[in-house]
Amino acid sequence: MKADLHIHSMFSGDSIAKPESILAAAADRGIGIIAITDHGTITGWNTFYQLKNKYPVNVIYGQEIKVYLENRVVGEILGLYLEKPVQSKDTVGVINEIRAQNGLISIAHPFSERRHEFLAYTEINNWNEIAIEILNGRTYNPRDNEMASNLAERLQTPITAGSDAHTPFEVGNVYLEFDGKTPADLKQAILNHDVKAYGRPSSVLFSIISGLGRLGLAI
Repeated sequence: MKADLHIHSMFSGDSIAKPESILAAAADRGIGIIAITDHGTITGWNTFYQLKNKYPVNVIYGQEIKVYLENRVVGEILGLYLEKPVQSKDTVGVINEIRAQNGLISIAHPFSERRHEFLAYTEINNWNEIAIEILNGRTYNPRDNEMASNLAERLQTPITAGSDAHTPFEVGNVYLEFDGKTPADLKQAILNHDVKAYGRPSSVLFSIISGLGRLGLAI
C-alpha cells in the first residue's frame, strides 16, 4: 500500500486544498493512507473524520510543529498518530508530548534550504523511534533529500516521506510503500524499517499557487 505522510489542508492557512479535494486526489492516485499535518493546528481533523466513509482512504491525524530555541525557529517536527494538539514549542517538549500520545515523531525536511532546516540535534538525547523524513515533495534541491536519507542511514532511524502538498495537485507525488493495509500496519512497518520511499518533487509553481490560501482561496 502507498501512504503520503505530509499533507496540508486549507486549515494550514498557506494551502488551497479542501479536505474533500485531498481525499479525492489520494483515491484517484492509489494512495491508501494520508497524514494531515497542518501547521500548528488540528482544526481540520473533524472535517476529515466526517468524510472518512466517502473515500477509500485512511487518515492519520497529525501536525507540523515549529520548534524554537531561544526564540529562534530551529526546525519543524511532524507529529503523526496524534489524539490531541501538541502545545509545546521546544524540541524536547514537542517530542515528549508526541510520545505521551503514543504518536510517531518525524523530523520534517531536515536540510531544506528554503524552509526551516533542522538545527536542534543537540536537543535530542534519545533517538529511539524518532524518524527522519527522507523524501519531501517540496524540497526542490535533490541534495537536501539525499542528505536527509544519508542522515537516517547514519543514525539508523526509521524513515518517513510525503508530498508536503499544499494543493490537491501535489497529493501522492511522494509516498511510502509498505506491506499492509491499515495505519497501524504502516506505523509498525516504519518502526521496523520496512518501508520504501518513492516519488518526485512537485513543480515550484505549486508553491506560488498555494500562497493564495492566505487570501482565503480553496479548491
